[in-house]
Amino acid sequence: MRRCKRLTVCEYSYLSQEGQDIGLTDAYRRVEFLISDTEINGPFNLNETVLSAQTSEPEWTVEGQKFTDVEELDGVPVKYSLCQEGNTDRYVVNVKFITTSSINETERRLRAHIERVLGLSDDLNSFYMKFHSEYEPLRSTFRMLRGLRLMRGTNLYESLVCSILSQNNSAKRWNQIARLLMKHYGRHMRLPDGSSHFLFPSPSKIAKLTARELRAKTSIGYRAECVVEISRMIANDELNLEDFRKYSYEEALEILLQFYGVGPKVADCFLLYGVGKMDAAPVDVWMHRIVTELYFKGRNVSRVKAASFLRERFGDWAGYAQLYLFDYARRRKLG
Repeated sequence: MRRCKRLTVCEYSYLSQEGQDIGLTDAYRRVEFLISDTEINGPFNLNETVLSAQTSEPEWTVEGQKFTDVEELDGVPVKYSLCQEGNTDRYVVNVKFITTSSINETERRLRAHIERVLGLSDDLNSFYMKFHSEYEPLRSTFRMLRGLRLMRGTNLYESLVCSILSQNNSAKRWNQIARLLMKHYGRHMRLPDGSSHFLFPSPSKIAKLTARELRAKTSIGYRAECVVEISRMIANDELNLEDFRKYSYEEALEILLQFYGVGPKVADCFLLYGVGKMDAAPVDVWMHRIVTELYFKGRNVSRVKAASFLRERFGDWAGYAQLYLFDYARRRKLG
């Protein structure tokens, strides 16, 4: 994204718990800037994207039409919120953030983060044009969901654990478990505007626990063994999640399926929403019904076959096809 106009810069000092002014050395800065439709590749619908519930990191806080998240960018905690004005084709996105670090450097990092997480470089118009045939069921989703983009994670460990939590769980339920993990085992940050936030725990922190201890505080259930085992492998340098960026989809899938508790759906969630392999297409019970209904006339095919079908039919757009079909069917109560 090219550099866009910064609107305002305000500097504040804040008070300690004793009510004493800490001064400019502990000042924090509120900054806001705009991202215009000319800086994003095609249509964009912030509301649909964030509320799609398809991601591999805990959901953002929703306040009306404003969405807020806290991220640690190169070791610096940044609280930011986004709000979109206009429609899906002519719009502006207002970004506000709070930081204690350099404004210019934080803004640069935040821009890159937002572009990555919200898929602002994804060429949605090419996606729509490629599958616009009147005989393609996917086409019927485009009008309703125009501007829906695929959210990616930025922390591979967090993405893998959240993908595991999503197995046989609703989005609401796995987000609750993720928040409990953060509350009990994540680092607590007190932000300069008076709010606080827990970061996602590190692999080394979870690796020290037993599965029983993890279940007791987080209601994670049978998934505890898998999360603890993978955390230990990462902490002991037996597993490097960054390596999955170098593997082909097939290579990555084969490795992931060797881990206890990781099935095809969990692996595909991690590869799509975490690693960013766009040819991955997670298929759960709901998605399985959608694919068989729309493309197999209700015939009984396996989930593995349904996922393979999506990859073969949509190629590098398989992840987007899954996203659109799932959200569209959920609204129309198909499946």
